[in-house]
Amino acid sequence: MFLPCCRQAGPGTFDYDKLNYDSSRIAIFKWDTAKWKFPGNSVPIKLTQEDLAFCDSMLREAIDSFNRHISPGLYEAFNRSRPIDSFIIKKEKYRYQYFPFGDVNGHHRLSIIGFSTNFQRWKTEVYQPGIHCGMNMLRMEIYLTERDRSSLASGYF
Repeated sequence: MFLPCCRQAGPGTFDYDKLNYDSSRIAIFKWDTAKWKFPGNSVPIKLTQEDLAFCDSMLREAIDSFNRHISPGLYEAFNRSRPIDSFIIKKEKYRYQYFPFGDVNGHHRLSIIGFSTNFQRWKTEVYQPGIHCGMNMLRMEIYLTERDRSSLASGYF
């Protein structure tokens, strides 16, 4: 009897342009350790359509969680001096950069940077915010192998 011990992924592709995703909102960067989001000891990985669907669901879940649990605290921390909407992340107002890679343990990871500023070269250059980016930027990690995610961080909150 054979029992698989872990999820078997489809064949996937290194040619991310062959995948179906909203390229007006998402840029998937090919592995390049010269780009600071790829760890120096990482390796390129294939992505599947299932991986992208999982990432989208994890991003939505993280944004919903942030809006429910973190945003009200930020609103209070700023003494209600700004509208609550100033602390709510609206997924559709952001562009996203995806950085897929394999780590030293063979686990597949996808780092995400989201931003709502007018960064023109967002499809070719890694977004690097100024010192105070506030709600204009968000970051998170998707753990594809483990089917999990990190908490979402916005700006430096």
